[in-house]
Amino acid sequence: MKYILSSFLLLFLSSYVQGQEKDSRFKFGAKAGINLSFLTHDIGPFNQPDETYSSFKRNPRPSANIGVTLNVQMPKKFNFGVELLFNTRGATYVQENEKVQEEDDQGVERNAKNYYNYNIDYLELPLTVNYNFKSELSNTYIIGYAGIAPALAINHKTRLKYPKKDPDHHNQKADLPDIKSFNNNIITGVQLGEHYGSMRELYMDLRGTYMLSPVFSRSVNNQGESLYTHMYTFTLAFGIKF
Repeated sequence: MKYILSSFLLLFLSSYVQGQEKDSRFKFGAKAGINLSFLTHDIGPFNQPDETYSSFKRNPRPSANIGVTLNVQMPKKFNFGVELLFNTRGATYVQENEKVQEEDDQGVERNAKNYYNYNIDYLELPLTVNYNFKSELSNTYIIGYAGIAPALAINHKTRLKYPKKDPDHHNQKADLPDIKSFNNNIITGVQLGEHYGSMRELYMDLRGTYMLSPVFSRSVNNQGESLYTHMYTFTLAFGIKF
């Protein structure tokens, strides 16, 4: 999988050079956005909660993605897309902290929150087939797409974060072992865009991602707790093509 990822990266760069010099069918760009990721099953201490973790609830993890894109025009309304993304994912577990009170937006005091984060960062190479539902003569477009996204895990940590006013606890960080180094995702989404002049396009990208293989390389950890889970991610991104 490393060699596949490297080969596609080289293909992306060589296509960029060729596209700049010879072929207007190639469109390059950049994009950035936010993710909401969550695990499909509770894992680690959360699948058999003890006194420490019993009140934690599974939540999506908000995070970010950024990268570069390449689109190659195909016959009729189809085009082929390649992206190289730094994609941060994972999950968050949330617990009310009864020792610390904070004001919400309405000025009402509520219990503050403790957060247990699974932070998993990937280098991904989404490959998509795209179809434009609008006329090629239109100044706007609606593109639906689907594809796969090979992914290389490049960073994986856990973080237990307490409110600043908590007198008894301090934030903790640790390595997250047994993450599967290579994985694959199925992706689907829609782009809403507009042409500005003859070359530039601005667009919004809504995407759903499902990790095909389990996130972890083992089904249980050394304590016998389950590690079996997949991952969903929903993404809102904005990009430019030129």
